[in-house]
Amino acid sequence: MLNTKSKIALTIVCIAGIFWLGAVNVRFFIGNQLLNFDEFNFRTSIPPDEENQIFQSIANCSLIIMAAYPIALLAAIYFFKNCRIKLKENPWLLMCGILFFAFVPVEFYQSYLDLKFVLLFNERPANHDGLLKLFGERIGFLKGVPWIAVLSYYTAIGFAIFQPLRKTRSELEYEKTRANEHSYKYIFHEDDDLIIDEK
Repeated sequence: MLNTKSKIALTIVCIAGIFWLGAVNVRFFIGNQLLNFDEFNFRTSIPPDEENQIFQSIANCSLIIMAAYPIALLAAIYFFKNCRIKLKENPWLLMCGILFFAFVPVEFYQSYLDLKFVLLFNERPANHDGLLKLFGERIGFLKGVPWIAVLSYYTAIGFAIFQPLRKTRSELEYEKTRANEHSYKYIFHEDDDLIIDEK
């Protein structure tokens, strides 16, 4: 069903996806250390050394994400372009593609914010106000759409594992036959035209 190039592309998608989504999860847990959960604002009692270590970890995760996501994206495009899987028989694959590619603009804008964050952190600013602003902008981007994107990616993984709505060729032919038997076919005749008498 899959040729060698498609298998290689799928393998690259899986490996890059592990690094990408893994870094997203790690950064989420690390970033939570900066927030007060009861008020959803930044903590003000974090020691400078600890805060600097948190920002260092966030920057490292961002670098992994910025490297892994484009690889996963390009490999996914190549896979969908060259795989010989019929989408009518495997609608789960179509759903996976929609859930993955729908958030490409969101991911690229987030990568832009991540790049600004990393570059600013490497400048070793005197205070972390600019870093906190970028981090907050990333969290509140489009009122939580990035979190919806992450849920969509995990939903796509679930579709790929369980493959719902998968149909065999015989099932598709049976459905087509049933549709032909019970559908209404209208045969057009010229006599059925409305004739408007000229006055």
